[in-house]
Amino acid sequence: MSRARQLTILSISHLFNDLYGSVLPPLYPLLAGLYRLTYASTGLYAAAYLFSSAFLQPAFGYVFDKYRPGFLLPLSLVLGAVGIGAVGFVGGFEATLLCVAVAGTGSAIYHPIASAYSSYSSERRGLLFSIFMIAGRIGAALAPFFALWAVGAWGLQGLAVLALPVVTILYFTFRIGEYEGARPDGAYVERRREDSALNRRVLAFTALVALSGIGSQIAGSGAVSFISLLAVARGLGAEFGGLLLTVHFLGAIVGVPLTSHLSDLKGRYLVSIALLAVASVALMPLPVLEPGLMILASTVLGACLVSFFSLLILIMHEIMPSFKGLATSVIYGVALGGGGLLTPLIGYMIDVTGFTASYTVLSLIGLASVAPLVAVWRFQGKR
Repeated sequence: MSRARQLTILSISHLFNDLYGSVLPPLYPLLAGLYRLTYASTGLYAAAYLFSSAFLQPAFGYVFDKYRPGFLLPLSLVLGAVGIGAVGFVGGFEATLLCVAVAGTGSAIYHPIASAYSSYSSERRGLLFSIFMIAGRIGAALAPFFALWAVGAWGLQGLAVLALPVVTILYFTFRIGEYEGARPDGAYVERRREDSALNRRVLAFTALVALSGIGSQIAGSGAVSFISLLAVARGLGAEFGGLLLTVHFLGAIVGVPLTSHLSDLKGRYLVSIALLAVASVALMPLPVLEPGLMILASTVLGACLVSFFSLLILIMHEIMPSFKGLATSVIYGVALGGGGLLTPLIGYMIDVTGFTASYTVLSLIGLASVAPLVAVWRFQGKR
């Protein structure tokens, strides 16, 4: 299997995986009305999805690095499809939360494996990896359209239709390891002893990068988990909320390749810090903007936040070059998952103080999250 074919398969599978992960946010108003949920309770859907990823992903990343089991990648897609597809059939708030957790488990398995295969040793690593990341953002951008279409046509049971496309890719994901250079970093590498050791310096850098990721995820939860509810609260309608989510992911589709290539030229730390700072500033006024400016702000947030996490993954791959599955799980699992666990608390804050005050707090958290990444950049003394 050629590298190009391998990357194509990984990119298509990423599209499906992230589509399943982004189906529910545009449906939050419907689910909140159906089960009579507060903002805090609605936030449990995001927490359930990210909870399973946060606790399980590091384990799957380590298993992949050590044993390379070939069945895990297709299994991850099956769990995502079944979990989301079952939401309309189980009935009841608690049962739907369990389905979302199953889908989150699929994501926990998927990301460390697929990201490790997609991170090729190359001077253009950022640009090549961005192809894989863009595919995921395309899936996330399509999710609101497909979700609202399927539910509009068949009710919540229509979500099962979205589970069908994954069947077309399963056979090829079983063969993904056949690329002759397939290794944890996607290519043959000579392992140096210092690269293979998880020493104190590596662990300290890992902790700081994870801390920056957790803070940025807490801030970003307001931009994704509650933006459709914000649209409804302002009388703009659930469809406008779906549009805000779509342009959020469309911004990522444009931003990820541009910033990844820029990071190849100017350095990952500098570009990452700039992205997080811009996103934090754009987040603060979102609840009070006019509809047209809300669309622009959501687009900027998508371009910056998704690009930021893409670069954090690459930073972790370069900190832990021989443990790319585990390194990926630090971002997708610990950072995204750990930050996402506070989503119900953000919902409670919105219940109590309103959107404007809450988004101001989230913006300040995002700005504070720049500091740990600056510290790693300074201590490493490199681009």
